[in-house]
Amino acid sequence: MKKIIVIMIASLMLFTGFATPVYALSDAQSAAIQALLDDACRISGVPGMSISIITGEEMFYFSSGYADRDKRLPASENTLYELASVSKAFTGVAILLLEEQGLLSMTDPVQKYLPWLTMEYKGMPVDMQSFTLNNFLHHTSGLTNRKHIQSIPQGSTPDMLRKTVEALVDAELAFAPGEQYEYGTVNYDVLGLVIEVVSGQSYESFMTEQVFRPLSLYHTYVYKEEAQATGQLAQGYRSSFFITSPYNAPDYAGNKPAGYIMSCTKDMAHWMNIQMGGVQDIPEVFKAVIMKSHHGDVSVPDVNGMYYAAGWMVNADKTIIEHSGGNPNFSTEVVILPNERTAFCLLTNGANTNIGLVKGIKDILDGNLTQSYKISGIQFLDIILSFTTIIVCLLAIIFFILGLRRKKMNDRQSITKKRIFITVVWLMVTVAICIMCWIFPMFFGYDWSTLLIWQTYSILTVLISLALLTASITFFVYTRQHNAVSR
Repeated sequence: MKKIIVIMIASLMLFTGFATPVYALSDAQSAAIQALLDDACRISGVPGMSISIITGEEMFYFSSGYADRDKRLPASENTLYELASVSKAFTGVAILLLEEQGLLSMTDPVQKYLPWLTMEYKGMPVDMQSFTLNNFLHHTSGLTNRKHIQSIPQGSTPDMLRKTVEALVDAELAFAPGEQYEYGTVNYDVLGLVIEVVSGQSYESFMTEQVFRPLSLYHTYVYKEEAQATGQLAQGYRSSFFITSPYNAPDYAGNKPAGYIMSCTKDMAHWMNIQMGGVQDIPEVFKAVIMKSHHGDVSVPDVNGMYYAAGWMVNADKTIIEHSGGNPNFSTEVVILPNERTAFCLLTNGANTNIGLVKGIKDILDGNLTQSYKISGIQFLDIILSFTTIIVCLLAIIFFILGLRRKKMNDRQSITKKRIFITVVWLMVTVAICIMCWIFPMFFGYDWSTLLIWQTYSILTVLISLALLTASITFFVYTRQHNAVSR
């Protein structure tokens, strides 16, 4: 979730130098956008992609591939996708709405609403009275993905939001609250629970009744059952070993405020238009809330020129408002350029998408029709690890067969000290790799069960194949020394 964001931020900084054109898509531009989207589906293996584009007062919709490949259900502007971390902007608006209504203040300590929530830093209790809601809103709390994403429990029961936040009790923070900005998805789960406490409603009910309906977002959902009932919910997919397969990721109902709202590019176009002030027939209170949601926290250093606002990453002069997202089987990206009256929302049902294709579409709008899709870092890693797994497994088989042949030829020879020493060295290498297989996820703050939900399976297979290779080499060296003695 993750490394892609940093890459996109760097790419999006290229947008800042543009003037303020008024676009009207030509047939050639429409064809180029469709071709780029088709290429993205074909090259990435992601079954379906949909994008909405706002340019001036016009909206355009493009889709490619399938919402559900097995059912041959085409992707369209009505296809519902998981928004992943793009969900955070909705939660940000919800909590700022409560502040605008006078029901809370973002400078309130979190313990005012969650008195049982405690944290630690460097083994010492944190002063929770100085730990404010703003720290969670702007990712300055010290709760980060690299330390705390593994704490998110699986489940779909109504109490999962509370369980998710309770799992953070006495969590060790990565840094002191307010010291810096580092992204941590669970920050918005805390805000989601605060919304429940203050409003007296479930997070889902509050979002539906107090946010989605007033803003006319009638095809945006927090209940998966409601989304499925429409017949438009996309099947999620993931890829490993060059094969894309349907993947029903575990339920993380407690992570809804941060990553599991569902919507379509048609509703998202309306949402982006609201962000740019292009929709007037919304409750007046939301106009102030939306403007406030774009204010980044400039009290901490930026990350690659971007500050975190309320579910958005923004640059200093607010000419770029964006957020990307990645769930185990969905990828998303929203880019809003207010000064140009231009916005993009890309929704896809696979984790392999290079969301940088949004910049390619922006280039097409600027008249550069020749654009090519480049594979994502995740897909490139899977290709490299998959080829490595295959090659290493073949080598392991070869060494094992050679060892078997030598052993049969020299089965009665004595064991020498040299033979024992070299065999023990290779055996130690094999044991070391097996230990590495076991502890590898810990370097990233995961366990294997969590890592394999979010990352390609080829990470595990390449480690196992390396262990098999060194074991085969150990066996081969043993029999080679055996053979040397016989000669």
